[in-house]
Amino acid sequence: MKPGILRFNFFQNCKVQLRICFFAIVMLTIFSCSKPQTEFFISPNGNDQNSGSKMQPFASLERARDAIREAKDKNDVSPVVGYKVYLREGDYSIASSFMLDHRDSGKDSIPVVYRAYQDEKVSIHGGHILPPENFKPVSDPSILNRLPNEFRNHILKINLKDMGITEYGTIVQTGMGFPAVAPTPELFFEGEAMSVARWPNTGYEHIAEIVDPGSDPRNYQSDILPGTRYYVPPEKRDDPWRGFVFNYLGDRPNQWTNADDVWLFGFWYWDWADGIVQISKIDALKKEISTLQASWYGVRKDQRFYVFNLLEEIDSPGEWYLDRESGILYFYPPFDIEHTDIKLSMLEDPLVVMTETQNIRLENIIFEVSRGHGVQIISGRNNLITGCTFRALGRKAVVIGNDELKSHDPLADGGFNNGVRNCHIYDTGKGGIFIRGGDRETLTPGGNFAENNHIHDYSRLQKTYSEAIQLYGVGNRASNNLIHDAPHSPIRFSGNDHIIEYNEIHHVNLEVDDAGAVYSGRDWTYRGNIIRYNLFHHIEGLRGHIGVFGIYLDDAMSSVEAYGNIFYKVARAFHIGGGRDHKIHNNIIVDCIESMHYDDRAYRLDSWFAGAMDPDKGTLFLRLRKVPYQSEVWKTRYPKLAVILEHNPGYPSGSIIENNLLYRTQPFMLADIVKEESTIRNNLLVDPEDNPGFVDIGALDFRLTTDALIYQKLEGFEEIPFDKIGLSEE
Repeated sequence: MKPGILRFNFFQNCKVQLRICFFAIVMLTIFSCSKPQTEFFISPNGNDQNSGSKMQPFASLERARDAIREAKDKNDVSPVVGYKVYLREGDYSIASSFMLDHRDSGKDSIPVVYRAYQDEKVSIHGGHILPPENFKPVSDPSILNRLPNEFRNHILKINLKDMGITEYGTIVQTGMGFPAVAPTPELFFEGEAMSVARWPNTGYEHIAEIVDPGSDPRNYQSDILPGTRYYVPPEKRDDPWRGFVFNYLGDRPNQWTNADDVWLFGFWYWDWADGIVQISKIDALKKEISTLQASWYGVRKDQRFYVFNLLEEIDSPGEWYLDRESGILYFYPPFDIEHTDIKLSMLEDPLVVMTETQNIRLENIIFEVSRGHGVQIISGRNNLITGCTFRALGRKAVVIGNDELKSHDPLADGGFNNGVRNCHIYDTGKGGIFIRGGDRETLTPGGNFAENNHIHDYSRLQKTYSEAIQLYGVGNRASNNLIHDAPHSPIRFSGNDHIIEYNEIHHVNLEVDDAGAVYSGRDWTYRGNIIRYNLFHHIEGLRGHIGVFGIYLDDAMSSVEAYGNIFYKVARAFHIGGGRDHKIHNNIIVDCIESMHYDDRAYRLDSWFAGAMDPDKGTLFLRLRKVPYQSEVWKTRYPKLAVILEHNPGYPSGSIIENNLLYRTQPFMLADIVKEESTIRNNLLVDPEDNPGFVDIGALDFRLTTDALIYQKLEGFEEIPFDKIGLSEE
């Protein structure tokens, strides 16, 4: 071949190859430009003018949300992989709720996901950061004179007004009988809630004597009927309600002469009902404290209380006080504040609100330092919150539905198949997870759930009826949760067909009496509920005159099936307050003070309960008439309820209590009519000297050996799937 021809072919080949490369680049560029962006990034150092890519992240959640909306508008169908928003490491401080609605929804099996990027630590909070360098020693003589002598040099101050913080909230009456509201701002130091200055620093004082009991608002309500114990005739009711007056012990209040806006927290009448009231006057000579408001249930001698919101009582590390007039916050830090994280919670609304959303997931995010809820879902479907941490919140962690409706309100706006899974919830002010869902009219299940969550220390501000999990409506579930260390009940349910299973619950009801680890009450229509395969242990409460219980079915609440539960070192395993149609079987009760109390209050009609059984105005009858219990759906599902009025509905009849193991505890305490009207059979009380066959009671291993005594002596006892109880490895 001639050299010239070779050169020509070589150059021709190069031109062809260059054209091919150019064409490929053009096509790749066109394809890349047409491919929709499905991943968006945000960062505390981002900018909302950026593209939202990993290298050019947005700054705000709202911008990422809007970018997905824009992408959806350009593409009629969501991509197969779904949209994802990755939050890069850092703090995201928000001044208003992050709002999501139907426009932000994903599709079935293709959710829209908001999550922390990889294993990075991401915090969404509703607080103001208080720089440590802005705290200064107290120098004002008028303030120093009010501070305890020995602690003055430890107390620092910061001027919030100088930082542009001017909204401090107002302390209002809350607690039993009063509307739930967001608390006033709280101070968090290194992630921990600090204590508003109080006396005593820990525990409680006790009322010495009652000078004037004031009003008794609970007994003015329409369900307290004439002839019952607590009835107050209209002409004797106070309008407006009057506060109360009591004597205190000691002379500590003498130091508070210059204080104002001073409040009391207490269990004023019952040890299961707390509340706060404001002090109107302190008479040091008479040792009297007068309150501005009445307590819901009144007040009585020897009940517990403490005083809070006092500059004069900053005498312990971690205490603080906010002067709402000057805007100056005083703080006794636990240790040197240099390089520490100090925040003041400000946002009253939920950090995230999802309204009519579907198929949205929130993953691996910390929600903290806010006065309201963490996340609220209203009328949603198939939304999931997983792997998140909720802490340092003023109210609840997650609310599915409207938590301000009464428990028996038929409106179910929690939606369907929404869930909270694998989350860590602690240090919340007024509860953990609230779930409402399903339709009681049609008995359509909600399918909402709380699953595999670790929940503890969840009622810092309101100690009673601020449960770890609340279930309302129809067909919702609480399963495999670990719940512990709380002053009052961990689970409360109202409605129908709920399932409470595989939970481990311990060291709850620590500050109360007359309370249960699982509680429901005063409604014949709450049917179809199942409580199974739960481990209750170390639940002893105050050891008051009534006690605390594992499962508490109060005031004629009826038709629960409870089986496969294990009770160990619980003051009383079951407390059944006169209900009917329960099925209690295949449970293990070990080292409990009492095994079961089942009374006949709805039949006996003691004066305190007779009003609830009034056929015209009684609570039980009113709630019965509020549901369509004679409809075909209800009659088919609950045939015994359909005929409840054909006989005396107060009879504790129709229950079955069988195949239960009792070991080192007392026999059942059953009212005579319970024994007559219900079926009690085949329950085994094992001799304390015998071993029922547990692997290791001391290690809380209640698995049974194959040759266990219980299998020999209790025919029909079924093995409990002990290995499935509690948190899973997820």
